[in-house]
Amino acid sequence: MRETLRTRMGWLHGWVGLVSGLCLLCVFATGTLAVFDTEITRWMQPETEGHFSTHPTDMALSDATTLLRSQQARGIAAFLVLPSARSPVLEILHYNGHEFVGDVLDPATGVVIPTRRTAGGKFFYNFHYTLRGGHETGIRVVNMLAMGLLVVVGAGIIIHLHALVPDVILLRLSTSRIRSWLDVHLLAGVLALPFMVMIAYTGILVHADTIMPAHSLLHETKKGRISSPSALPTPPLQALPPLSPLLSIAQQDLRGRPCGFILFGPARMSIFASDAAAPYLTRDHVDFSLPDGHLLGATLNTGQIATTMQLMRGLHYARFAGPGLRWLYFISGLFGTTVIASGLVLFFMKRRRKSGHLAIFRVAEGLTVASMTSLLTAILAFLWSNRLLPSTLPDRDGMEIDIFFAVWGLGALHALSRSLFGNPMSGWQEQLAAAAIMGCGLPLLDMVSAPQALIHDAAIHMGVDGMGLVAGLVALHAARCLQARTP
Repeated sequence: MRETLRTRMGWLHGWVGLVSGLCLLCVFATGTLAVFDTEITRWMQPETEGHFSTHPTDMALSDATTLLRSQQARGIAAFLVLPSARSPVLEILHYNGHEFVGDVLDPATGVVIPTRRTAGGKFFYNFHYTLRGGHETGIRVVNMLAMGLLVVVGAGIIIHLHALVPDVILLRLSTSRIRSWLDVHLLAGVLALPFMVMIAYTGILVHADTIMPAHSLLHETKKGRISSPSALPTPPLQALPPLSPLLSIAQQDLRGRPCGFILFGPARMSIFASDAAAPYLTRDHVDFSLPDGHLLGATLNTGQIATTMQLMRGLHYARFAGPGLRWLYFISGLFGTTVIASGLVLFFMKRRRKSGHLAIFRVAEGLTVASMTSLLTAILAFLWSNRLLPSTLPDRDGMEIDIFFAVWGLGALHALSRSLFGNPMSGWQEQLAAAAIMGCGLPLLDMVSAPQALIHDAAIHMGVDGMGLVAGLVALHAARCLQARTP
């Protein structure tokens, strides 16, 4: 009976893992990068070099609100983001259908910083939870994939639980290739298991309304969402009260939490608590009437259901996390990505001798190469395009995204053609070589194209350049290993 259960769980683990893993690999990889989405955006806007104060001056707030109101008068649903430790600038953002984009201002002078237009790290964040498939449809697909991940993880635990300890302790990297890959899969799985379960479960709860609508429970979330430029009514231009005193009042009413962003309506403005204030990610806010700045009241969601949902959102988004915890999320995401990637490799290694001649097998292997190496190359091309495209080019943020998908699509066609013609190893090697060149060359590109930013924001640039270099070295090592084993 036990062996029958393990056999059935093995089938479930393998096939559900294949079907969902091709997309989950992309979700996990971009989600891992989204942990540092703000830092990646700063890397992609080297014009913001320098050290800014996180406390904006009255003059800067006045200039920012004047610019924001002029944009609202043109029908742009803009809002004001206040400086924070991770992004010490004022931002006037609006939703373009995929990401929040807009102007960057100096918090001391209120002068608009002439930054290049870029999708930035927000692109990875958006791709992570929608796969660029539209807000509702994409979220629904990713939620279904997360459910599949929980099924795969549960089946994997049943399969390996009886011999998990010896399999993990006896890491046999020098034995057969299948045994080595299985040991890597198990070791990474054990290390990433708590994180994978947590991130999948909280991700499902965060967007549970897309599968099981529950408007009454999630009204708070929808209340603070800006979904399109028409979401806010166009207010008439009018004088505004000084913001600094109102921010102080709002912080007191928000129980000492710092303020994160401000929404302006025709007759009121709402100051929201910062997402980084606590593990409980809320949409608590304080409202003031316009134009006199009279306090209207505070909206604080403190019920048990609301508090639980706030904690689930906070754990998933990790916006409260400091540098140490953020790196832990990032490393755990890398382990989770390794689990999925090694599982896909194992699936094909075990079945190549029996089914390698089948067209469906070759298509599936080509798609796997596209999900792994082509995606890595596309991510690096996205970063390269940020430095190579002229900074004054119109719609350059859209062009960065177009280049990402163009490189990914060409990589997928290359992988499928190699696999269909019976030479999948060449597909792996050639794309790994391309990723190695781009990854190892990223620090040099950054040094040549943004030398001043490299000095002023050394930590940010060393982090992004270092991640690119590590990815390039890993790709180079993998390509050399494949070349050595190819007859």
